[in-house]
Amino acid sequence: MNIDRTIAPQTEEILSFNLVEANSSKLENGINLHSIQAGNEAVLKVDFIFNAGSLHQTKKGQASLTNRMIGEGTSKYSAQQLADALDFYGAYISTRSATDESSVTLYCLSKHLKSCLTYIYEMFTDANFPEDDLKILTQNSVQKLAVNEQKNSFLVRKHFYASIFGEENPYGSSINKEDYQNINREDLVEFYQTNYINKLEHILISGQADGTALKEIEVFCEKFNNTISSKTIQFPSFNPVTEKKIFHNKPSSSQSAIRIGRNIFNRNHQDFRKFQLLNLILGGYFGSRLMKNIREDKGLTYGIYSSIESYKNGGSWYIETEMNNELREKGLIEIYKELKTLREALIDKEELQTAKNYLLGSFLRSIDSPFSLADRYKILLDYNLSYSYYYEFIEIVKETTAEELRNLAHIYLQEKDLYEVIVGC
Repeated sequence: MNIDRTIAPQTEEILSFNLVEANSSKLENGINLHSIQAGNEAVLKVDFIFNAGSLHQTKKGQASLTNRMIGEGTSKYSAQQLADALDFYGAYISTRSATDESSVTLYCLSKHLKSCLTYIYEMFTDANFPEDDLKILTQNSVQKLAVNEQKNSFLVRKHFYASIFGEENPYGSSINKEDYQNINREDLVEFYQTNYINKLEHILISGQADGTALKEIEVFCEKFNNTISSKTIQFPSFNPVTEKKIFHNKPSSSQSAIRIGRNIFNRNHQDFRKFQLLNLILGGYFGSRLMKNIREDKGLTYGIYSSIESYKNGGSWYIETEMNNELREKGLIEIYKELKTLREALIDKEELQTAKNYLLGSFLRSIDSPFSLADRYKILLDYNLSYSYYYEFIEIVKETTAEELRNLAHIYLQEKDLYEVIVGC
């Protein structure tokens, strides 16, 4: 059978979807327990979430290094013993530290949850942060940083966030070699005792989270004498730099890394979901305008994209690409030309419908497994949203008009409001 690849396959309109919603309860000791029972495999993902992000640290690197070392040994178990024990049960953990919070995630078979929780409890109550391991970790971090600082793409991201938020703001701050070298074991112990011990705020369990699993989690939680403070830390104000066109010379660079963007709203803003659609059309997928013009038609870059990022206390939007130094100015002209077109001309019906179909299809793909359902629910937790945020999504996208998108571009994508950060020569 010969397939005519010049004819696109038929598409169907997405009319509705069903989400497996989380069940939530607050335990007597203040821990919030959330569960999503879905999927056919006997596996679990358990997210343990602490109010222990970099916003709460007193020294740069304190939050991230504490989070990374939480599984590096206790008074009863060495790091190797903890790793071997979890490996014996086919389990493993991952850690994540962000601005507002930090988390430890356990992946395990349902039948081994109780055994794995024994070692998780030890990590959360008795981590000892061995001096030698901290020294190795900081040395490795310094070496990794030195490698990254040779990459224009790393540097342009660093300078961009510092420009739009300010270097002292948590979203614009970055860590350097001296910061790593200034951290000692006592710093980690202090942060751990203040922000981890009896400070477990949320547990989100997904997968085969049946009654047995929930009971084991509840027994685990009963061991904690939680003292979660109701006090909220005032988020520092943004202090963006005044100069909006910023060039960092990096000699011998054959290519320039480019970021053009601004600080913007987060998911709680009424325009966020419509702006997602606008961003998709501009540079959010392979069929976007930036890709078609600057990559396919002009051949100025291998890849270019735009993205909107949402944080608890703000957001950012940007275009990012890398180009040969000789082609850079021509590429910038084309980028600003595309932005101007969005501000002034209506998106045609076919292009708009294609983008809507893609955006809705991508959303459906993002809720097709128990663990991805948990990730979506975590977004609702972070922004104090209800499931209506997702159920309304289809209608908002379907009903958004070309006129509305042009208005959004006119409001938020004015060239005078954008920062242009370039690292190259």
